[in-house]
Amino acid sequence: MKKRITASFLSRIKSWQLIGLGISGWVTLYSVAIMTWGTSSFIVGNSQGGCFAFTMTLASLEARRLKQDSFTPIDPLQWTNGITTQQINQTLAIFMQRQEFLIEPTKSAETEMGFGVRAINSGRTLVFETGRWNEPFIDLPHVQTTEENRKSVHADLAIIVSAGVPQEAVYPFVNAHPVQLFIDKEFKKLVVAAQQMDKPA
Repeated sequence: MKKRITASFLSRIKSWQLIGLGISGWVTLYSVAIMTWGTSSFIVGNSQGGCFAFTMTLASLEARRLKQDSFTPIDPLQWTNGITTQQINQTLAIFMQRQEFLIEPTKSAETEMGFGVRAINSGRTLVFETGRWNEPFIDLPHVQTTEENRKSVHADLAIIVSAGVPQEAVYPFVNAHPVQLFIDKEFKKLVVAAQQMDKPA
């Protein structure tokens, strides 16, 4: 309990405050030693003040370490651990087949662009971008690149499959172009289905 209280206290103190306190303590102890014991106390004063300043410097380093530990980022996609892009592609293909889409093998060029599934129904072609599904954010350059890639592979609609969070600038672009987002609850359902498929019967 004492260790926890000390850590909490140190984490709230800035390093420069502790270093300043150490220097002030050194000057104070040295001055007291000089005034109390005379000039012969030079070594005693320096020893006391030096030890105090050294202790405060160590405390400042500990406070800095605790602050760094407290700001260690947590992986927002930790819940997707163990899921592979291949599993996502397979699960998506099954979902689309159940909706009467014909699944075509992706070409090497499409795979390089990040497209993992190509589905066709009534002459309408959909491509699912799964190559970047585990990135924590979806930014505007991402969706702009996906739109250019969609044109290159002659698809009617590109669907970005992702566990990431879209930035605000993404939505106006998506609304104005044949690009959709497969995220949030839909993506979580996909992951759960992929995990269930991976379990032995």
